[in-house]
Amino acid sequence: MEDDIRTRKLEHIDIVVNKDAVYRDACKEVYDSIKLIHQGFPGIDYSEVDPSIEFLGYRLQAPLMITGMTGGHPSTKSINEKLARIASKFNIAIGVGSQRSMLIHKGNIDVIDTYKIVRDIAQEVPVIGNIGINTLRDLNIKDIEYIIESIRADALAIHLNPSQELIQPEGDTRFSHKVLEKIEKIMDSISVPIIIKEVGTGLSIETVQLFYRIGIRYFDVAGACGTNWILVEMYRDGTPSTKKEIAKHLGEWGIPTPISVIETRNTAPNAFIIASGGVWSSDKAVKNLVLGADMVGFARPLIEALIKHGYEYAEKYVKSFIEAIKGIMFLLGARTVYELHHKPVVVLDPVKSYISQRGIDLHLYLEVIRRKP
Repeated sequence: MEDDIRTRKLEHIDIVVNKDAVYRDACKEVYDSIKLIHQGFPGIDYSEVDPSIEFLGYRLQAPLMITGMTGGHPSTKSINEKLARIASKFNIAIGVGSQRSMLIHKGNIDVIDTYKIVRDIAQEVPVIGNIGINTLRDLNIKDIEYIIESIRADALAIHLNPSQELIQPEGDTRFSHKVLEKIEKIMDSISVPIIIKEVGTGLSIETVQLFYRIGIRYFDVAGACGTNWILVEMYRDGTPSTKKEIAKHLGEWGIPTPISVIETRNTAPNAFIIASGGVWSSDKAVKNLVLGADMVGFARPLIEALIKHGYEYAEKYVKSFIEAIKGIMFLLGARTVYELHHKPVVVLDPVKSYISQRGIDLHLYLEVIRRKP
């Protein structure tokens, strides 16, 4: 089992980088229905635009996180090392992949260092720990404290991935409500906040309600517009199986990222919301910010850039991403990310109809709720 988990980490990276395991057209129809309003006279100077934000007690250069995807196998250390260098250079947040391997391989320095390297390098930015909600069932407070303290994490992401676990050959599909009580106890016992994070299929109203009611105030929607972990696990399953057949019917399963942002903000008006899941271009990033997200995140483009093109290419990607966010903010007349929440936006079908059928008053949402107090 121990070797299986470490091997799985490498298989995930290989498939993410080399296979077509993404959502069709990266939600093009959804994003095309969200229209930002160009201002011919922005009313500000470009030099006034400041995309920096406060997050977990840090002042970040931009509303951006390198979200957690890997760690656990010694071969992943170099990837996390380079990601951490980028996070440190641009003063942005960074997460690590699932830390389950750390618990299984306690005392194995080679495994621990694949995660610890992130904090060793990125010392002045937020670092986010990561554990699965079904793994959490079997852990005690000491286990939780161990994964937090080992990387000096500023928050702990608890990831929800039922669709991935459903298809994964080794999948753990224990997702009953019993774990909510445990999360409440953990919240009372640890010194860092918890982030509820989906894994590529998006957060819904119903899911957010459950966690918001018990006091969660950080959410990463990880919507269905980017890496498709259903397809990733289908590619991993090399032999005919029932799970593989199920996966063929779920190729487009999930909630697109911008829709998940709206559902989450409408349900958790005072929460800090991270929009990830295919947010691989700055125009998509700003659309999610205008719709109510506080930050955006990505991992796949950077990992692909590192493996296929090298560190300098990946660094250039992030630099251009941040500069383009700043440029779009200027064209919208927004000095700050907070001001983006107040800028006009037109939402057409299919998003408009979808949101309406979910019981959300779109006019009220855009005029009041997205404008986080």
